[in-house]
Amino acid sequence: MELKNKTLLLMGGGAYAKDIKKYKDEMGFRIVALGRDAGTPIAKISDSFYQIDTQNVDAVCEVVKKEGVNGIFVGSSEVNIDPAITVSERTGCHFYVTRHQWEILANKAKFKEYCRKYGVPVVPEFEIKPGYTRADVEKLSFPVLLKPTDSSGARGMNACYSADDFDNLYEEALRFSKKKEVIVEELITNADEVFFQYTIQDGECSLTSCFTKVFVKSENKSLILPIFHMYPSKYIEEYFASVHKSVKAMFRAIDVRDGVMTLQSFYKNGRFYVFEAGFRMGGAQNYIFSEYQNGNNSLNYMINYALTGSMNDKLIVESDNARFRHPCCNYYVGLKAGVIAEMGGVKDAEKLNGVLNITVMAHEGEEILDTNALERVCLRIHVVGETPEKLSENLVRISSTLQIISTTGNEMQLEPLSYERCLKAINAATSFGL
Repeated sequence: MELKNKTLLLMGGGAYAKDIKKYKDEMGFRIVALGRDAGTPIAKISDSFYQIDTQNVDAVCEVVKKEGVNGIFVGSSEVNIDPAITVSERTGCHFYVTRHQWEILANKAKFKEYCRKYGVPVVPEFEIKPGYTRADVEKLSFPVLLKPTDSSGARGMNACYSADDFDNLYEEALRFSKKKEVIVEELITNADEVFFQYTIQDGECSLTSCFTKVFVKSENKSLILPIFHMYPSKYIEEYFASVHKSVKAMFRAIDVRDGVMTLQSFYKNGRFYVFEAGFRMGGAQNYIFSEYQNGNNSLNYMINYALTGSMNDKLIVESDNARFRHPCCNYYVGLKAGVIAEMGGVKDAEKLNGVLNITVMAHEGEEILDTNALERVCLRIHVVGETPEKLSENLVRISSTLQIISTTGNEMQLEPLSYERCLKAINAATSFGL
């Protein structure tokens, strides 16, 4: 594709800054970035940076016109999608999401309606509307999950285990909903969480990757972190057989033409339950694996679309294949509570066999709090192996190479990896273990 001298507007995308710059250097396009902080990663790779709020649509439109912007890239931040749509409508610059699509996909209730209509399985829900009675609550089968229809980042979403807690949690969900709408669903427990990532080009969608999230208990048995994302998921063939065709029909109905879509689901008792759609780049950088496995890079495709209105010169579906040739693991390195004094071994780990990428998520001087949250993660490492055994060896070698030391002189890694534990997780979560 000819991208030289075209101009890309970044409204977010910090997680991909290194890879965006690499593609920029290869293809010769310009970058204009926006944000409140001139020290952000996207500011550092930009040709021009404007210190303005991305939610200030008038100011963003002025930048677009002044800089001759061809299109917008928002990264994984959902908060920037709505203003980007408005800017695109006003200025004519390329953006992959339309208002119609976003009104459906950003609203959990509308999205579920489309799922049900086209045969995509979803989590069962209960009819509870504002003005409900105590009798309505007493009829519920607890536990349930309450969530606003139109919020993101799990804001206002809570599990409810008894009728006594329902009113307060319902009010909390309402506070995070602009539309004042709340969904009450069955709480799915003891299920595998499986992600399906699609690339869409000119209305033709292909499954690019899929992974199973592996939750691992720490040594104190009270803390649980999703430290492994295992590709390809062991459920891939069952998904193709039972859900994939319905998903494609739903995408056509929503008129999704181009972009990247991630579906989150639970798998329990032989059934998938789709509960979320993310029409944006995922923060996990799964394009690193798909580029290694079959040459498809959705980050580059999304930049292509922003600059030209086309994802790629070639048909992506012809080479896209979520049935990866080799097992992969997105390894999230969790830390014990404390202040990081030294991030040792990271440069050495980057050179190890099977390591495709290391993304630093916490830095020296930062405090890691004693919470069960993703903020405990300091590194995200993309690792591949020719076989489950080789991948296990690579993971253990990475873990032993890292030396993340606290200000009190203690090793901070939540726990070292063992070969047996890694191999068991790979065989249990990926199609290579079947």
